[in-house]
Amino acid sequence: MKYCKTCLSPDTRPNARFNAEGICIPCTFAEASRNISYEARLQELREIVRRLTKRRKNQEYDCIVGVSGGKDSTRQALWVREKLGLTPLLVCVAYPPRQVSQVGVDNLSNLISLGFDCVMLGPAPQTSRDLMREAFFRFTNIFRATEMVLFAGVPKIAVAHDIKLILWGENPALQVGESGSMGANIWDGNNLRNINTLAGGELGWMIDMTGSPEKILPYQFPDVALMRANQVNTLYLGPAWSNWSIAGNSAFAMPEGLHIRRDGVLSTGDLMGTSMLDEEWATINMMLKYYKLGFGRASDFINEEIRSGRLTRKEGVVLAQRYDGICDDKYVESFCRYVGITIDAFWEQVHKAASPVLFQSVPGQQRPQPNFIPGIDRV
Repeated sequence: MKYCKTCLSPDTRPNARFNAEGICIPCTFAEASRNISYEARLQELREIVRRLTKRRKNQEYDCIVGVSGGKDSTRQALWVREKLGLTPLLVCVAYPPRQVSQVGVDNLSNLISLGFDCVMLGPAPQTSRDLMREAFFRFTNIFRATEMVLFAGVPKIAVAHDIKLILWGENPALQVGESGSMGANIWDGNNLRNINTLAGGELGWMIDMTGSPEKILPYQFPDVALMRANQVNTLYLGPAWSNWSIAGNSAFAMPEGLHIRRDGVLSTGDLMGTSMLDEEWATINMMLKYYKLGFGRASDFINEEIRSGRLTRKEGVVLAQRYDGICDDKYVESFCRYVGITIDAFWEQVHKAASPVLFQSVPGQQRPQPNFIPGIDRV
């Protein structure tokens, strides 16, 4: 495992790339953006949007914005309406009732109360639960299927309602380091289907488990040819904002009524309490990512803070050691009840999937124990 020379992003991140100096894509992009004019970027985005949203007869909405009600989608929806002057249709792919959190319900209600129309999609709860259990044992990723239905839902609605423009927030390649989504320019989101989970989103295992292709229709991303035939384009908004970040979006959304998590960083590893608020098992998946790849939820926040200059790399190492991989037992217990497995079966699978280079099983310890220090290469 090798780390970016500037931040704590490792090359174990799926589709990560470093340049010849050993610096990751997001750090390179952040450095290149320090002296640019964000007003000029905004004008460039406005011109692209203008070309893609020419009013058609009987058209009700200019674009679609995918939302959960959290910090990012609250800021995106308001920004699209106020800065770009568009009338967006919000699309929320909701979790099953036994999974969604009350904070998530309150936040989506708050966003709708700000004056937006919203379409909500929900996959069949039993199928969703069964796929989550299967994904855990097959991939040690409880959201393998969930993320597919999340990303597929928005373009499906775009095609169905003949809406030509989809607006997403961050550019995953430039702002996170997921190079599979790299487009023709900083705004181009038409390769979003190539991010790690979606690109590896072969559906055969789902059909084998459900016994029917019809049961996984919500999980199927629209065909490229269909998207092109319907002239549906996806753009990223993040590059137009000088302070797109967990901290920046939280600071914007909270005065607009965002409800935040109250259970604390020692339960979730969420240093701001504002990430993935619509359900609680995302904390489990962040822990699983940590055991498999050596970085977790805290590192994602820390890397943004390092690029902004608010944290040094040395300070980031201390925080990553302390908070990456944190997940309270109560989340594990509730997940196991939901999918119908034992606690022992859960941890047995975690130990199987944990990187043998980065973690070791210690007698008497339920969880794998790290044998690495963030920021220091393991060669």
